[in-house]
Amino acid sequence: MYLPKPKTLAETGLSRELLGRLLLRHIQEEGSLALPALADRLCLRGSIIEPLLQELKTLQLVEVRASGRVDDAIRYALTQKGQAEAQDIAARDGYLGPAPVPLADYNRLVLSQSLGERGIRREPLLKALGDMVVDEELINTLGPALNSRRPLLIYGHAGTGKSFLCRRFNRIFDEGIALPYAIAVQNTIIPVFDPLYHWRLNDDDIDTDGRYVRCRRPLVMVGGELKLDMLEVHFDHQSRQYSPPLQLKANNGVFLIDDLGRQRFSADELFNRWIVPMEERRDFLSLPNGLHFDIPFEQILVFSTNLDPETIADEAFLRRLGYKIHLQAMPEPLYRKIWNMNLEQYHLVADDAAFRFMVDELHEGSGKPLIACYPRDILGIARDIMHFSGRAGEPLGREILRRAWKMYCVH
Repeated sequence: MYLPKPKTLAETGLSRELLGRLLLRHIQEEGSLALPALADRLCLRGSIIEPLLQELKTLQLVEVRASGRVDDAIRYALTQKGQAEAQDIAARDGYLGPAPVPLADYNRLVLSQSLGERGIRREPLLKALGDMVVDEELINTLGPALNSRRPLLIYGHAGTGKSFLCRRFNRIFDEGIALPYAIAVQNTIIPVFDPLYHWRLNDDDIDTDGRYVRCRRPLVMVGGELKLDMLEVHFDHQSRQYSPPLQLKANNGVFLIDDLGRQRFSADELFNRWIVPMEERRDFLSLPNGLHFDIPFEQILVFSTNLDPETIADEAFLRRLGYKIHLQAMPEPLYRKIWNMNLEQYHLVADDAAFRFMVDELHEGSGKPLIACYPRDILGIARDIMHFSGRAGEPLGREILRRAWKMYCVH
């Protein structure tokens, strides 16, 4: 989606009041700034900012300070009245960054970049999961599930690779998205871009609206630390900034709720919070001042758990999820592939007898299923033992495997 630079104040969709406040905050931060620097900081044309500076001068909030040298740009500084105004603004809103985009523009942008308009095909899915060993049945189930735009539940024994699988979903989409640095809900600024979840892509188009950053589709992953207030707009009294809910950060990407059922609140509370967003594909939020607004709920929503789904959710909610994928113990040929992949990764040498010992003696003897975590973790411990014992480079044998198994398994 092409996002041209706004040429006028009206094209920004923002009020004079909001931009005036932001100008005062930037000048306060640096002491004095020239027009080009202010334009860079707000990511707007100088022709939009200059009239606003003149209005601030008229209100006796800023003044011109020249160095006296002809070749120096005119710099703007705060008057005593401007300093007081900027301090009052900073006490209420600590945001200091590019100019935001209006909420309506953000909503249109999210809908235009919806994953639902981009059908997932087999080859991109196989490529995204290229570093995993998965069977054909899983691919044939996962593809339609992701295409459906419906929430997805992945469950199974701990160690079956649920989180490992989910963390690769956003790799399916090669194209990037545009994301605003911040949005304006009336005159309240809410930062959106978060480098923890949004990875920048190179974009050298100087004609693009600088208030947006080009990035990969986000992957927002949260587990047992999830709190319900993380799904609402929050005001941090220390930074004096608003923070968006996690689902807003995940828009146009993947939102993974891992370890479902391990949070400090019941799964029912989470499900009740999201019944409307999941059905209407929009979420209703509010600011601490009581202002209500809504945003698109456009993301692949994935729940992952190693608990029995029927113990954490009622039948009515499980029906709403649509797709449930059960990851179980794998057949021996797939298990052997993972074994071989990890031998190569850890630079270990082992013959077929070592593999048979792992399967026939260690797994069968303990009743533990063939799941993906065992080759990775057991072989990693075996490598550590061999390096410590000065036996690196030797073939891996039963003795080391048994020791590694005992160190790894509780019983």
